[in-house]
Amino acid sequence: MKKLSTILSAIAALIAGAMLCACAPEENGGTAGQTEIEQGYSITYAFTVPDGCTQTTMKDYMDVLKEQGALTFEGQDGDYGFYITSVLGISNKTVSSTLNSYSGYDWAVYTTLTEADGVPYASADDAFVYGGITLYKASYGVSGLPCAEGHTYALVYEYSSMTW
Repeated sequence: MKKLSTILSAIAALIAGAMLCACAPEENGGTAGQTEIEQGYSITYAFTVPDGCTQTTMKDYMDVLKEQGALTFEGQDGDYGFYITSVLGISNKTVSSTLNSYSGYDWAVYTTLTEADGVPYASADDAFVYGGITLYKASYGVSGLPCAEGHTYALVYEYSSMTW
């Protein structure tokens, strides 16, 4: 994967071990900073779901964080669920697009939740280590990804290109 030239703001919840809790605003933690991630990934926002939170999907969790002022994001509902178009003011960016190809920077979700109740939610084919935690690219979007206690989720701004 091509290394990102722009380093984005990062939430250091993974490194510092702090947890952002969508259950109680006073439990929010973490610090913002500039972080360059090896292997071309740029973590823009990451959180670990603490015990006792009751949000059912990552999107539900993000909505609570947004209500608390801890996260800003934009997106739209589509055929495959909620599609993230911007996080913390950083929008998707098309570099090139033709009838049979695309390249650009888009939002992706990475998680430690690889499987639950026999359903595979992430693939080991696309993974990287950040802050000592292996994060796997989610097979589902934020509205289809369960919000599971103790698992870590990251919104990653990454370069991708594809042809069809």
